[in-house]
Amino acid sequence: MSGNRPSPRVRVIPAKVRTDRNALNPDGKKKRVAAYARISTNEESQAGSYELQVAHYTDFIQNNPSWELVKVYADYGISGTSTKKRLQFQQLIQDCVDGKIDYIITKSISRFARNTLDCLRHIRELKNLKIGIFFEKENIDTLDAKSELFLTILSSMAQEESRSISENTKWGVQKRFQRGIAHIPTTYFLGYDTDEDGNLIINEAEADIIRRIYREFLDGKGTVTIAKGLMRDGILTARGNKTWTSDSVYKIITNEKFAGHALLQKSITVDFLTHKRIRNDGSERQYFIRDHHPAIISDEDWNAAQQEMKRRSKMLRDPEGKYAQVYSNTSYFSNAFYCGECGSPVVRRRLTSERNGEKFLYTAWQCRVKIHPKKFDFKCSGRHVWEEALEREFMDLIYDLKENREKVIAETHETIAEYDLSDKEKHRLADLEEKLESINERLVELTDKTGSSVSGAYEATIRHLYYEQEMLQTELDELNNKQQESQHFATQLNKLLMYLDELEERTENQPFRDDIFKQTVHRGIIYRNYDVTIEFKCGIARKVSATRVKEEK
Repeated sequence: MSGNRPSPRVRVIPAKVRTDRNALNPDGKKKRVAAYARISTNEESQAGSYELQVAHYTDFIQNNPSWELVKVYADYGISGTSTKKRLQFQQLIQDCVDGKIDYIITKSISRFARNTLDCLRHIRELKNLKIGIFFEKENIDTLDAKSELFLTILSSMAQEESRSISENTKWGVQKRFQRGIAHIPTTYFLGYDTDEDGNLIINEAEADIIRRIYREFLDGKGTVTIAKGLMRDGILTARGNKTWTSDSVYKIITNEKFAGHALLQKSITVDFLTHKRIRNDGSERQYFIRDHHPAIISDEDWNAAQQEMKRRSKMLRDPEGKYAQVYSNTSYFSNAFYCGECGSPVVRRRLTSERNGEKFLYTAWQCRVKIHPKKFDFKCSGRHVWEEALEREFMDLIYDLKENREKVIAETHETIAEYDLSDKEKHRLADLEEKLESINERLVELTDKTGSSVSGAYEATIRHLYYEQEMLQTELDELNNKQQESQHFATQLNKLLMYLDELEERTENQPFRDDIFKQTVHRGIIYRNYDVTIEFKCGIARKVSATRVKEEK
């Protein structure tokens, strides 16, 4: 009876842990075996290891009578955290997919891949093709049924090792930054070479290109115009290319290294596996080294260029969202005038008029909202102003300023005084610089005493110092920006006075000086009654009446 049936005795038959990698293929042919080797550095000291691995696998495979050597695939000087740049590795995988390989031999999991996902993905892909991988160091065969768990654990350990190496390397780089030690390659750095001691030295031929770019920018040219001029004159980029772009010119103008300073850690690695780098937008610390190397551009010209860049940026982007425009510089009045009725940019027009029964063309400037009312959700009643009237009134104004030179100086000094630092602020500026220098020295001292794994005793102190440094630096930057504004006004006053001094005597119809306009005027505002306010870069403003026919004073 079933109720009295003895319980069945079950004998467990263990799974085979061995594979047939040392045997011939089922069809009697030799196994086609490939090897993969990788050395992750280009240093000469590693060259021997690379050659030994290649020789080892060649002998190892050829000495097995059941194996046939396909190839030793070897990547030299390539990081193992990603397989994207390992060309020989990619070729190995492709040859497996193409049915050219039956087995792969490699030294260890870390040599094969330090990325867990990449490692397991390729192992499973090859396993589906019935292609095994034998890792010598770990003694693991991927066709073994028990290999999956071990592979997952060991691959994770290899990935963690890569993360640790990445963190240690990053810490070492930041420590050098704190000491003021910066490595600036000059292979593709226009204007500089490196001497035998690794110091930056000026390449005068290339430095002239840098000076030209700054000079033309401060003369009013846009980055697009500057780039076209460089290409027209056959000047090559740092990489030897004939093509200059607006962006490449912009990067030169905003690169502090041409003023002799160095801002370090502008970009950061966000993933140690993919090595993806992004712009450091403040998420990690940066390090600024003043007077790090010889300057091509003076601090005065550098600051003037940054102020001009800010001016153009503000000019192109209305904070109220009414307009957006492109810096064109096609005319000396381009991007210079705005409507006094609605605040929108004023643009150039060619219009037709009639005089004594004959039609003629003339140039005028008018609010673009008035010209294209259907493109905007608001209306404007601004009128157009003749270009020749603007030219005439500006030149009359310039001669008036020349005749009232002392008043111009006095007004500008009042503006400078508003922006200049008070005695208390100057004292605070010096105090902040001294405190920041002390904090920097303390941080260097603490990091010298600690390893990459900072001990608990020092960690809290370092964090506190970084926090204090951040607060003081913010206050210092605000004071420096205010001081630069006042210095900018003083520089622009000197430039205006230079032009006033070189003017010849006033004549009935003096020619328009577009160079004076570009160099001295910040912007103009045109009102419906033809009044025009001219704002100068030195901080003063004057109003003129730009009617078609000159009004008698």
